[in-house]
Amino acid sequence: MKKKSNPIVLTIGVFDGVHLGHQALIQETIRLAKKLKASPEVLTFKDHPAHILTGAPSIPFLLSRLETYSFLKKAGAKRVHAIRFTKAFSQKTPEQFVGWMTGLGKLKGVVVGENFRFGQGAQGDLGTLQSLGGKYGFVVRGLKPVKVLGKPASSTRARRLLAEGKTREANQVLGRPYVLEGKVAHGKKMGRKIGFPTANLKTDKNFLPKDGVYACAVKIGGKFYRAGMNLGKRPTFKDDDHHRQAEVHLMRYYGSLYGKTLTVYLLDYLRPEKKFPSPKALVAQIKKDLKAIERIPLRGLRVG
Repeated sequence: MKKKSNPIVLTIGVFDGVHLGHQALIQETIRLAKKLKASPEVLTFKDHPAHILTGAPSIPFLLSRLETYSFLKKAGAKRVHAIRFTKAFSQKTPEQFVGWMTGLGKLKGVVVGENFRFGQGAQGDLGTLQSLGGKYGFVVRGLKPVKVLGKPASSTRARRLLAEGKTREANQVLGRPYVLEGKVAHGKKMGRKIGFPTANLKTDKNFLPKDGVYACAVKIGGKFYRAGMNLGKRPTFKDDDHHRQAEVHLMRYYGSLYGKTLTVYLLDYLRPEKKFPSPKALVAQIKKDLKAIERIPLRGLRVG
């Protein structure tokens, strides 16, 4: 790698979800870069290291990689170095990793969490990095975990809370609403038949939270619309194929959504999905759900 001469300060990580802990790393990187007259930059990965290291099925990120890079830049990173994490890369010793990293620029500083591990077999820690910093001429900052509701913010915690239907708590860890993004596809139009048309989202690349009914917001043309989302298998309808599907009903929106990509912000988990004795009973419950959604304020909604 041809070494660049511009001075940089790096923060390193997967940044899965860019939660409040990640955001603290970015802010400290910006502060240190300003002090050292350097460019604040991020080193991250196109793939999830856990997937590569264990051979387990691909892990859906809490935020798409493109959205992650965009978020990091909006937060103040001047450049995002997104590299392919491979088995060969994982075999680098801590010093080999640092030597490789110095090829990204004139490395003046590195900012990581105090529990940061790196190098073959995760043998390098914060102390190792500080020692290598002394050798290679860069300073190291190790940050304590950011605590939310008394516990450290982490991607694992956000995933668990989402899987448990604890959407509001997950959003506090993330520092913003969790997002599902997908293209609107044609469905069986079950919602339209009962008076509540829905947009059926293709959510193949998303981490899906707990099945159930959610209060949401959808932004279209610079305006937020309240929305209800059902994630599940629609057990009330006998002639459905009951595959898992995210269906979104936008309130007071009357345009066509087919073919559009929707970004759906999950605000709260209202209730589990259930089988109703009849479509009429389902309609009565949907009306109650929409009344609950009406009470959720959208003013000041932070989405990025």
